[in-house]
Amino acid sequence: MIKTFIKEKFELIERNRGQRVKFFTEEAIKLLPEPLKKYLRVCGYIDRPIPVNANVCWSESWLKISPKNKWKKLRTLQFNSVKPLGRSAYMKILSMPVAARDLYHDGYGEMKVKLMNWIKVAYDNSKEVAQSALITTFCEFMLIPSYLLSDNVKWEEINNNSVKGTLADHGIEVSGIFHFNDKGFFTHFETLDRYFTVAKNKYEKVKFSVVVEGYKAQKNLKIGENVKVMWHLPEGDYEYYKGTIDKIEFNVFE
Repeated sequence: MIKTFIKEKFELIERNRGQRVKFFTEEAIKLLPEPLKKYLRVCGYIDRPIPVNANVCWSESWLKISPKNKWKKLRTLQFNSVKPLGRSAYMKILSMPVAARDLYHDGYGEMKVKLMNWIKVAYDNSKEVAQSALITTFCEFMLIPSYLLSDNVKWEEINNNSVKGTLADHGIEVSGIFHFNDKGFFTHFETLDRYFTVAKNKYEKVKFSVVVEGYKAQKNLKIGENVKVMWHLPEGDYEYYKGTIDKIEFNVFE
């Protein structure tokens, strides 16, 4: 599974090569809603290169397989690409010989889980998985801020602390609301466009959210540190992933 992740990562990197380096400037962000401008300013991105990709390095991460299960500690590796829009994440449960890989690129989404690195436990590349994977990529703008300037994103300012974003990619359209505090930091994202798997080949749209609790300094930047991901099920909230980000490595080419 990790070899698959590495292969897909470098396929995306090859497609990132040769892109002209641009910078976050006041001119470049002038058409964005004010909460997004404020976020870029307070986090220190102005006059810095606009990333074409990034490694998201997690110092720790945890997964709860179902609402009634206990938390399982993970090793998480993650890579995001901006042009093309893409994401690959590898997650290994440290206490079990089980690993998973989530993928999105070019309108295609895939979730794969294996036991002992060769027994297939789960596999899904349905249109519902593709849409859900696109939503996951979109909401990570707080990690990879160049997503904000994508040509295929439309922004609608709701108020001083929230913005609705709509993203269209390869025939899939998703939307969600991004929330910020009064200082300008992103706090949480919520959407009704992500699918929850209720049984094999059976899905339902359920409210989904990502919460960032706290920021840390990375040289002259401020990046999100503690992240929680959850479903808001009819029977109650189901927080299924949480982790702490160590650092984000921008513009990776090897």
